[in-house]
This record gives sequence, structure tokens and C-alpha cells, in this order.
Amino acid sequence: MKIGMIAMSGVTTYDKQILELGFSLPGFIERGKSIASLPSLALLTLAGMTDSRHQINYIEVADLSQVSELPGIDQDFDLVAISSYSAQILDAYTLADRYRANKIPVVIGGPHASMLPYEAAEHCDAVAIGEGEAIWKKLVSDAESGTLQTYYGSQFSKFDMKNSPMPAFELLQPEKYNRITVQTSRGCPHRCEFCAASILFTQKYKQKPIDKVVAEIDKIKSIWRRPFIEFVDDNGFVDRNYWRALLPHLKKRKVPWFAETDIGIADDPGLLTLMADSHCAQILIGLESPVLAGMDGLELRSNWKYKHWASYKAAIRRIQQHGIRVIGCFIVGLDGHTPETINQLFDFINELELFDVQITVQTAFPGTPLYARLKEEGRLLEPELANVHAVRCELHTDRHDC
Repeated sequence: MKIGMIAMSGVTTYDKQILELGFSLPGFIERGKSIASLPSLALLTLAGMTDSRHQINYIEVADLSQVSELPGIDQDFDLVAISSYSAQILDAYTLADRYRANKIPVVIGGPHASMLPYEAAEHCDAVAIGEGEAIWKKLVSDAESGTLQTYYGSQFSKFDMKNSPMPAFELLQPEKYNRITVQTSRGCPHRCEFCAASILFTQKYKQKPIDKVVAEIDKIKSIWRRPFIEFVDDNGFVDRNYWRALLPHLKKRKVPWFAETDIGIADDPGLLTLMADSHCAQILIGLESPVLAGMDGLELRSNWKYKHWASYKAAIRRIQQHGIRVIGCFIVGLDGHTPETINQLFDFINELELFDVQITVQTAFPGTPLYARLKEEGRLLEPELANVHAVRCELHTDRHDC
């Protein structure tokens, strides 16, 4: 079969007022290009476990208005697999409808489709729910025999990462990407109300064997002359002994890298030293709020972030003293925030001297406790569309872009 794997990427806005004003925010276009330059690890992973007798075409769609200009987009595929987050799901549905109008079967997967499979099913022949590795071979076999089912998988598939395939990095054009994604784990011990990441697909934290991670990095190094690795784990340093074993391999390969973690990493100076020695360039930490009021109840299991808020400034200084740049993530619009929070945020960021900042308007994504709570409280203006009408503005304090 000829299989088209299509990743919805980039930045899209559906806000009419912003569209009328135009994208005049400094740095917005630049940031959009940066987001679009990350490949879809999900699709590359599925491609890596697809039988070699099938032909895979990997395509990224950042702008639906220019989709006809993309090389290979209009091929006579036997199956099209589309992966999308909520922000691009309307474009994903439009593209899926276009293929189906030409009698080409379509499967849609990703967090949005997994949380709202009945919605996604209106625009495709099959919905991939949860972890794609658990169902992909069966789905491809059914497509080949013309017996596609409407739904494959479940929210919690219990896929063992010991069986993780090698992603098909060779499908990428090396000159197109400034960062290459690698995953070492799924899940997170925290239960943040707003989180729509891999915690929705796994009931416990699980990790990929170190030898598989190292093999992926070696493959990347064989394709890219000077790669930058972005570890896409939602909270990578939960098992610090795992990283103490992995970091010497990273040091030996001299590859700069980025990861996401929580503020607790600051309490382990030995690990911070190992991270710096292994060429860790940046870490991203969810700080969430410049005021304590916005933190209370944000983490549902033990109010962990609320309890650690007072230590933020000292913790970030310890991390950055090791030469590791901290990207701080904040949410505007939490319960307890007021219009004054914007000014408090500006002061907080300057005092912390963060390398970079990501600021997000609170968005209730399907499947999250936040979505359920706001819907129950009647606070979603458009419940069926609230998850797609989100605009993210990222501020880069080192360049004062906004």
C-alpha cells in the first residue's frame, strides 16, 4: 500500500479579531516557524513499525490554504493517517474530508481524536485512540484487506515501551529541522488540572529502555551533522537514577539537548552537574503563576505546585548557575488571577531572570479535569469549540519580543 502520513503543524488562529488585525505581534511568525520545524514523532514511530513492503510518504501541513502546493499531498494513496492536536483539528477534518471525497480511506489520531472519537469519526474511516503503537499493525492490515473498523485502541492501552520501534527519522529532510524529537518516557506523577499531555494515555509513569534511546540518538547523528535533541517527555526527570545512567551516553555523543521537568530538579545538585556536563542547553519548567492565588488546587493529587511556589526563585537560580537555561511556562487566566496579574507576571519574570518564557491563555482541552470542571460549572462559552479556539503567545524576555 501507499500510505500518506500527514502531520498538522505550525500555528493557526481562528479568532476573527486577530485575523482582521493581522499578525503584528513581534516574534509571532518566527515562533510559528520554530513550532512547525518539530517533526511528528508519533507518525515517525508508526512509520518505523510499518512493514517495508508498504510505501510511506511523510508530509507536514502548517497552512491549509497552501496545502495544494505541498509535494506529494495529492498522491493516489491507499490510506492516509492524519495526526493532530486540538489547535489544528478543524484543518485536519477539512483535509480528511477532502481525501474521503476522493475515495481514499482516512485514519485520524492524536490527543483530540482520542478524547473525542465520536466527533473525529464524522470525518474519517477509522479513529486511532490512545497509543498508536498498540494498534497500528492491526489497522494497516485491516486497511489492506478493506475491512477497516471505526475505532481502534483505547484511552489506556498499556503499551510496553520495551517494544518501542525505531522512529523512521530517514523520512525527514535534514535541512528542514532545527530540533529532532526523542521520547524516553510517558506520563507524569503530577495531576495538573489543565494537562492534556501523555498522562491522558497512561495510568502510570513508564520509560523506554536506555539502549533504545541511545540507538535513536545514534541514528539521528548518522543523518544530521549537528543535531539538537528535544526530549518530549512531559516530565523527564521523575526517575533520576534512569537519567544518571543515560547522561554519560549523552556526554559521550556531545549532542546539545532540551527537556521538560518540574522545579524539583533544583534539589539535586549532583544531577544538575551531570546534566550540564552532558550538554544540556535548556530545560522547560511549568511554573504556571506569578501569584500564589493561582496555584491553589492546580495540581490535584497533593497540591504539589502550590507547596513549591515559594521556592521558585531560589530553585531557578540554582539551575541557571549550572549553565542550564530555564524556560518558564506560565498560564494566564487561572482562578485567582486578576487584570493586575499581567503586571505581576512581568515583574516576576524579570526578577527570575529567566532565559525564555512561554505564556499561555488557560485553555480547557477535552479529557482534562479542567474541561470537566468548567463544563460542569457552565463556564465554557462554546463547549464544543472551546478546545480549538486557543491562541498561544510566547514571550522571549531575552529579546523583549512582546
